Amino acid sequence: MDQNRSPLLEGLINHLAENYRSFHVPAHQGSRNMDKLLKILLEDPCRFDLTELPGLDNLQSPRGIIKESQALAAELFGAQETYFLVNGTTGGLLTMVNTVCRPGEKIIIPRQVHQAVFGGIITSGAVPVYISSNLSPDEQRIYNVSLSEVERALEENPGAKALLVNNPTYYGVCADLLRIRELTSEREVMLLVDEAQGGHFTFHSEFPPGASEAGADMWVQSTHKTLGSLTQSSMLHVGSSRVDRGRLMQMLRIFQSTSPSYILLASLDAARRQLAVKGSKLLDTTLRLAGKAREKAAKLGFILLTAQNKEFKLDITKLALFTHNFSESGTEIASILRENYKIQAELYSGDHILFLLTLGHDEKDLKFLLDGLEKVRTGLNCIEREDKADIKKILPPVPLQILTPGEAVNSEAEDIPLVEAEGRICAEIVNYFPPGVPLILPGELITPEILNYFMNREREGAVLPQIKVVKL
Repeated sequence: MDQNRSPLLEGLINHLAENYRSFHVPAHQGSRNMDKLLKILLEDPCRFDLTELPGLDNLQSPRGIIKESQALAAELFGAQETYFLVNGTTGGLLTMVNTVCRPGEKIIIPRQVHQAVFGGIITSGAVPVYISSNLSPDEQRIYNVSLSEVERALEENPGAKALLVNNPTYYGVCADLLRIRELTSEREVMLLVDEAQGGHFTFHSEFPPGASEAGADMWVQSTHKTLGSLTQSSMLHVGSSRVDRGRLMQMLRIFQSTSPSYILLASLDAARRQLAVKGSKLLDTTLRLAGKAREKAAKLGFILLTAQNKEFKLDITKLALFTHNFSESGTEIASILRENYKIQAELYSGDHILFLLTLGHDEKDLKFLLDGLEKVRTGLNCIEREDKADIKKILPPVPLQILTPGEAVNSEAEDIPLVEAEGRICAEIVNYFPPGVPLILPGELITPEILNYFMNREREGAVLPQIKVVKL
């Protein structure tokens, strides 16, 4: 091997040389509309790459400038307290679940939560109770939890410790969080919110209600995804006195680095300042751009994700375009946009493409995107829409849980071919994209229906994986 090479750095340099126009995270879009203090920080980052020196405070026990910065964030975001995170929302989710749940206690969650939630369940020893989310019968996309499903889960599990929901989903769909808060309050169940994709909701009235407005007990936001800080920086907010502060601090120390990056911490502080000074104005522009993008995409023949019914609300800055009325797949169209027009989407798959509009975008970015979509549209072939209820696309029933996720992960395990796994207990998380829902989780029984689903996906070109199972 050539030790003179630096493959990772070279890859980044080569990527930048292509001059792609980004419609993905992070929200700052390469410093456009970035706060002036953050620009100063990034002009010579090595000077700011410091450690816990006198006057610079300590994230493990903040009493000075970090404490003050967190207090300013709490005031702005409508929280009782805010904690800065340098290992992303992953660290926040691990902290939230472990703060609230002890071994054997139930936590009610959707199946399509972030894998860090399952990490929190495994490390805490909690027992998950799953809510089946609504799927659009036409577009087969994950929406969000319905009130009837949440209420049923709460009724059937009176001893549940907490309910955790997404606000919004990856595609921007929000459940009725205000009513969900009422349901949990009536039963003294704590409400935890993964608001990784919705940190901007607080700063403009046209967005759906955020976790703060709903009065959640705790919520975590990926500040870097929607609000302009640097990647890997997030915030954990506490909204009620029911949260055990001592245990919360203990979990933060367990799941946070003892060598936090002051560059990441300072980027959180700078992003908060920018939002306080001109957040509403920046998001005015973002909403206007998103509205124009949706209008143009619809005229070009792309099918837009909608809220589907009045119970759900949609964050329009997530521009999800469905492509199953074209002969070309979402993956193929995204590749054309990337290679021919230098447009990079956030996500793409067989029947959709997802673009993100953020506070880092401007009118020039929008024109670039719409021009690219218009050009690529001229080469697409319209077809009769497929039957989206094709059996290949229908998810199998939720399997029986034999062990808790923690018990399964901590059991002796072995890797076997998936085709030989019927009747075995899964020891890892297995999911498929789209729609990105876990098909089977640690501790669950591998059923014939799950195997059939994988077989159908194999016929579409997917590769059947090995699977880790509990050793007999």
